[in-house]
Amino acid sequence: MIDRIKNSVLYIIQNRLVHHILFWMLSFYTLVHFFALQEEISKIDVVYTALFHISLVFGVYVNVLVLIPYALKKEKYVLHAIGFVGLWLAVAYLNEFTFEHLSDWLTPDYFFISSYEISELLKFSIVYLGLSTLLKLSKSWFRVIKAEKKLVELKQKQSETELLALKTNIHPHFLFNNLNSLYALARKKSDETPKYILQLSDLMRYMIYESNDEYVELEKEINYITNYLELQKLRFKNKTRIQYIIEGEFNSQKIAPFLMIPFIENSFKHGGLNQLERDVIDLRIRIEDNHLEMNLRNSIPKHTSREIDPIGGFGIENVKSRLDSQYPNKHELNLSKQEDEFTVALKIDLNHEQNRR
Repeated sequence: MIDRIKNSVLYIIQNRLVHHILFWMLSFYTLVHFFALQEEISKIDVVYTALFHISLVFGVYVNVLVLIPYALKKEKYVLHAIGFVGLWLAVAYLNEFTFEHLSDWLTPDYFFISSYEISELLKFSIVYLGLSTLLKLSKSWFRVIKAEKKLVELKQKQSETELLALKTNIHPHFLFNNLNSLYALARKKSDETPKYILQLSDLMRYMIYESNDEYVELEKEINYITNYLELQKLRFKNKTRIQYIIEGEFNSQKIAPFLMIPFIENSFKHGGLNQLERDVIDLRIRIEDNHLEMNLRNSIPKHTSREIDPIGGFGIENVKSRLDSQYPNKHELNLSKQEDEFTVALKIDLNHEQNRR
């Protein structure tokens, strides 16, 4: 019941016809008191005010329905200026014409003459034309603000959906592979087993619980990457040369999660294929002056049983989309594929995210 009443009230408030009726009611109330010869409103005051509104109604709706949509909103400013001045004069002269000629036909029982000079009528005209223009533009402005807000919400939902899709894409095969590696360690009764279990636990905690916000602490994202690389070292031990260097200081910087890991994962997917001494994965991450720079290089095997494209893939396209959405004009991404090597160069301005908060 309450929701039904609320919806009815909102419908009335947002109804354009109601807006117009209220505008002219307020206008009539104001002018009838302004024109009244005595304190008490008489019938002749009402009739005079009604006649006076003929030119005002004409001017307002020509302005709102013709000049603004077909000239001003289409940025035809000269045409709009000419039309506005012409309409301004037309309203004043129409008012004079109403009382000099139309009143005899519309209200034969009353005798009226124009009570105002053209200079005074021009003042009434400019007030109503200016007010109607401002109201129309302000309504359009509110629509733009509403549309922009809706667009921001849609972009945020898109980003959340892309992040969820990316996390879902990372989880299954990575967890399966590392559990196999840990199982092998456990069977050997290796002393390193607890360390790797803890790393996998930290990594999964971050993926499931700590990376759900639009932006996360950079230090946690780097720790996640470090744990990922250490677990991959365990998996690719004696098969792929994995090197990584992370430089710089972590203060209070934040970053959108999982922007770097798809490229790193991609390097293992296409570079860690057990091609003996050729297999190399080299990662360098540097943070300086709130700018992050990642350079990644991995070898491409010459002989493989399937055709691969290190540049493509769901995860990479997902990251490109999120970079464009969350760091517009504040990032650089260069992917390069050569005969035996694939490189990634990513730069992100972390100040951009801090300015948005």
